[in-house]
Amino acid sequence: MMQNLFNPNITCTDPDNLQFCLKISDREFWYCEPNIYNEKCMPDSDASEVELFERYKSNPKKLLQDAQTDEEVKALVNNRQLWLTASSEMNDFTQAEQIELLDDYGYKWDDFKSDVERNQIICENFSEQNPMDFRNDI
Repeated sequence: MMQNLFNPNITCTDPDNLQFCLKISDREFWYCEPNIYNEKCMPDSDASEVELFERYKSNPKKLLQDAQTDEEVKALVNNRQLWLTASSEMNDFTQAEQIELLDDYGYKWDDFKSDVERNQIICENFSEQNPMDFRNDI
């Protein structure tokens, strides 16, 4: 699914952390961000991956652009173990869970202009609260 990063509809929901989101449908969203639990991504690691992630923080467009031409960046982007990735679907959550996920981040149900916007935030909050469910390296 790392090819999702190159989908023209991908958005970066948190540039400082290189968190990406791809809307699969009005009720399903794919999330991707660096796997900070992988030893190659930990801040005290001497691995080149840490340096690359640091270089591109706050500049996700440049990361994806360079991944097209720079083999080292391409390898980083395509290494699933270095990313937390998964899809979340609204059918996975009860109404109560949806409200709780919104409330955890200070949102109310009626704070959104559309159901799609609300659904995206619910799925994003779930991914942020459950990073171990999104690991590809264990």
